[in-house]
Amino acid sequence: MKVSDAITAIIAQKGKNITQKDIGEALGVSKQYVGQIKEKPLTDEQIKKLENAFQVNFTIVNKKQSDCINIPVRAGVHASMGYGVTVYDEKPTGTYAISRKLANDLGISLNASEIIFASGDSMLPTIEGGDSLLVDLNKKEIYDGKIYCVRIDGQLYAKRLQKIPPSTVKVISDNSNKYDPFYVDFSKTIDYDFEVIGEIRWWGRVAR
Repeated sequence: MKVSDAITAIIAQKGKNITQKDIGEALGVSKQYVGQIKEKPLTDEQIKKLENAFQVNFTIVNKKQSDCINIPVRAGVHASMGYGVTVYDEKPTGTYAISRKLANDLGISLNASEIIFASGDSMLPTIEGGDSLLVDLNKKEIYDGKIYCVRIDGQLYAKRLQKIPPSTVKVISDNSNKYDPFYVDFSKTIDYDFEVIGEIRWWGRVAR
């Protein structure tokens, strides 16, 4: 078992994001050292330390891996539900294992989906700040009323989109009492960057 495998297993059992820093604290080593050994097999002693620290059983998880797929988790990436959050770190920080059946039920692209996190309040009550967002990067076609991750001027947003023919997209916040919709008209030259990153196929949260 490698460090990346351990992170996947811990996330699968505990349902929360785990970083290399967390692994380092459990092993009594630095985050930098964890980065250096991430592709090397963990010793039996290290595996036991991780099981004790995170209260997990790697044997149980390993038996289930064949029925699961791993979704990259980008803990440093947040899609704002307000006025935008600049993307500072797009590197995967771990993976989240979900069942193949759930992936099929969600209709996600197995090799082009990832988990990021929400911030802000503009999509309340649908999505809360801190929620996990499962984004399918292959689903960029806009269907009215669905929620997407979009990039505007280098910032990510979680917003509901609506097509207005022939060439306008309406960007909608569920918290309409606080946030007004705005429009992107592609028939005119827009002086900012706009891209649909992907459709948000699932969102969830740990009970608070």
